Amino acid sequence: MKKGSPVRPIVHDPIDLIPTSFDVVHTPENVIVDLPISQIVPYHDHLFRLYEGDRLNDMVESIRENGVLTPTIVHKIADRQYEMLAGHNRMNASQIAGKETIPAIIKEGLTEEEAWLYVVETNLLQRGFTEMLLSERAAVIAAHYGRISNQGKRTDIERELLKLEGREADVKNINKNSRKSLADEYGLSSSTIARLLRINKLIPAFKERLDNKKIQQTVCVEISYLSEVEQQWLDRFLQTYSIKPDLAGIHMLHQKSKASSLTEEGLQSLLLNLDREKSRKKTYKSMKIPKSVYHRYFESKAEDEICTIVTKALELYFQSEDGHGDK
Repeated sequence: MKKGSPVRPIVHDPIDLIPTSFDVVHTPENVIVDLPISQIVPYHDHLFRLYEGDRLNDMVESIRENGVLTPTIVHKIADRQYEMLAGHNRMNASQIAGKETIPAIIKEGLTEEEAWLYVVETNLLQRGFTEMLLSERAAVIAAHYGRISNQGKRTDIERELLKLEGREADVKNINKNSRKSLADEYGLSSSTIARLLRINKLIPAFKERLDNKKIQQTVCVEISYLSEVEQQWLDRFLQTYSIKPDLAGIHMLHQKSKASSLTEEGLQSLLLNLDREKSRKKTYKSMKIPKSVYHRYFESKAEDEICTIVTKALELYFQSEDGHGDK
């Protein structure tokens, strides 16, 4: 994060900020209704992890005692079938609490971009950008950079979500297509924005490895330049062989991909050969002789003479250990 840069405000869990009333304009679009949870499915491209542990348990207990106090937002996708946009954690906790219905505001006729924006902005309000996993941050940045074409609509949705939480809307207009604007909004450098945009191009298997710190971010950025099919080849390879990919090896794959000469067999052969070369390389470890030993045995000796003495001493030692030396 850049020093002195303005940062997007971090909002803590809105479930803890229980409003005294919903303060919603009751137009046909914004009426709160109790929907059967059985009629609601998660958003089809939901990339954000659900609450776990104490946070989930606290929400379940709160819903058992008070119900869901902040309405969810769903998108009607068919007759009596809805897709959750804002409220995946509330729905999950409600199911655990044994609830059959959940308060919801039904949206109809949203574009894919508008629906996705509800999902993104809700997660930003609930946890804040810095609390998210790296792959989740990448999804947010990618959404704001490339998928949302109507900035005015984004502002309207942000205001609506804040109003549902009983808070004043203070949303700044930004040019979402500018990498610099995104960097300013989130307090990041332009290079970090660029890396996050690359990370969002990873297949889920590599996003999971990255979030679990099983693979380095720089390696993941390089992997992102491979096609989806090529990434799947690499994923299968890593599941089969206990080899940790390094930046040099993935860069070689990237170059072959650019030249349209990469095949699954070629990928396996290249990485296996690189691993064999690493195994053949001898590693050396230097050691320091304690000062007391040096002064006792080697202080008056030249360096080559010391090496000769140490070598002979080691030969005698290991011969004795093997039972071949004099006793």
